[in-house]
Amino acid sequence: MGIQSLRDTLKGNLLIFTLGDLLRNLSMFITFPYFSLFITELGGDMVQIGIVNSLRPLLSLFLYPIAGYMSDNYSRIKVISYTVFIGALLWGSLGLAPDWRWVALVNLLLGVLTFYFPAANSLIADSLPVDKRGLGYSMWMAIPKAAGIFSPLIGGYIITFWGVETAMRYLYVLTFLVTVFIAFMNHRYLKEPVEVRPRRTSKGVLKVLVDSYRDTFDTLRWLPTNLKAFGLMLALGFMFNNMVTAYWVVYAVNVIGLSELNWGVVLFISNIVNVLLLIPGGMVVDRFGVTRVLKISLLLVAVPTLLYPFCQGFLCVTAIITVISIANSFLMGGAPAYMAQAVPQEKRGMVMSALGQGMLFVNTLGGAGGPGMGALLTVPSIIGALLGGFIYNYNPTLLWIFLGSTMIVNAVICHLYLEKTD
Repeated sequence: MGIQSLRDTLKGNLLIFTLGDLLRNLSMFITFPYFSLFITELGGDMVQIGIVNSLRPLLSLFLYPIAGYMSDNYSRIKVISYTVFIGALLWGSLGLAPDWRWVALVNLLLGVLTFYFPAANSLIADSLPVDKRGLGYSMWMAIPKAAGIFSPLIGGYIITFWGVETAMRYLYVLTFLVTVFIAFMNHRYLKEPVEVRPRRTSKGVLKVLVDSYRDTFDTLRWLPTNLKAFGLMLALGFMFNNMVTAYWVVYAVNVIGLSELNWGVVLFISNIVNVLLLIPGGMVVDRFGVTRVLKISLLLVAVPTLLYPFCQGFLCVTAIITVISIANSFLMGGAPAYMAQAVPQEKRGMVMSALGQGMLFVNTLGGAGGPGMGALLTVPSIIGALLGGFIYNYNPTLLWIFLGSTMIVNAVICHLYLEKTD
């Protein structure tokens, strides 16, 4: 796999999406690891952290079928560009938040980003060569993450210098400016593949609503056994990830005794490892088969997840998060590649609006939703986020026991139902 192969893959739409995500990693993603601390600075507690994180999937629950329908029937470029611009306004408004309730409202409204993901996921899947999907998805994630390696560390330094609240307000202003630029870049440079032309429609809003939900149910009835099993894996992964993701940093700072800067260093180290392995991980997926790599990686990621609440000190946390990052390097390329190969091109918009892009990994960075989210994943995501705060207050250790056990269950499902379709 030489330089020419990398160039042949990283071009056109994949290049534009990669540049956009690179810029997000240098702005928006700085805030993600410290979002829970921002909520507590604005008067929230552990339960309210869970409430805030449950709200974005709530709006997505109603919008995903419409988003999938629009992805298959309207210009994907316009859907992507307009959605990103609206997102910029919402991210920027977080810099004005007077208390945690404002953050909760904005997080609810950020559900409009739902329109972005089926359109973007379908456009990327259509733009990648069939024999290079594992490599393509890995490059899409590896290059932005390489640029964003320093983001958590930068966030830790800024918070140490200005304090959580002031630092986060400045960072959200930066996010607004960068996201506006990304919206204009998408509008100008993204292209529809020649063989995929949007089917424009003059239907009214009500008709579009009815048709989109009908098409979603039709899609669910169509799903073969392997995709139903994969959907179950994704639902379990999203439920328990959302239960835990907001509390990695809270547990590290409040229980283990790390500083915000220490946590930034941990994520900095794990990000380096993740970036170095993402592209080789994609090559391994293409060489040895998606399901075999998924099964092994799910078992690998389960062990450090189960051990995290028993950590004592910086070195232990660093080792645990780094091993999780190693396993994630293979999951991040493998799971979306399985989705792309298992779903016919003509059904990608609706299937991805239901099941998302197929993201399946352990999220230690914070943040909810994203390209992995789909309509069927919103309810388990909401339930997980709401339960997380109550379980943390009862016994924090249970959060990571549940998440680690879920990864083992997913490995078993992969072995029983996915491997025969690889």
